[in-house]
Amino acid sequence: MASYSSDRRSVLKILGSIGATCAYPFAGDELFGQNSPAHHHAVSMPMETEPRFFNGDDFSMISRIADLIIPETDTPGASGAGVPAYIDLVISRNGEHQRVAADGLRWLDAEAKRIADKKFIDLTEQQQLPILEALCESADNTEGAARGRNVQFFALMKALTADGYYTSQIGLIEELGYKGNTVRSSYPPCVPEH
Repeated sequence: MASYSSDRRSVLKILGSIGATCAYPFAGDELFGQNSPAHHHAVSMPMETEPRFFNGDDFSMISRIADLIIPETDTPGASGAGVPAYIDLVISRNGEHQRVAADGLRWLDAEAKRIADKKFIDLTEQQQLPILEALCESADNTEGAARGRNVQFFALMKALTADGYYTSQIGLIEELGYKGNTVRSSYPPCVPEH
């Protein structure tokens, strides 16, 4: 469980509003809910095979970033919902995302080396969070060409983490309480207002 907060909503506030990122700019088959074997139910995609795009170290970094964006609370966090596998899947299908991710991961390691002479994954949570918070603030305050590659990377990670989490079984059903398409026994009549 994340040590800096037991309240996921306060963490999302720290890292910026996730709600604005959930515009689903990705193909429908890239959302967890579209990959359900039980049709019409969102499911999580646990990592069962090797990553499709990332090497092991990069996949660990992607997992760590996703867990800092959506940590474990009373429900599983990003990794528990299979979000790193989702991120890997989406990025493996898009050349531009691959370039942004590669550049962003290199930037994070360079920034960590500058700050503490370590790789990003080897920093403490207290050292990782300020780096991501600064990227989040820049992502929230700039758009398009004005964003550097590091900011584009964080914006992509934030969007993919939110999309993956909130279309997974854990995010959609356990966290948000979505009940699915339910059948009503009756429908109230329309009452005209006078």
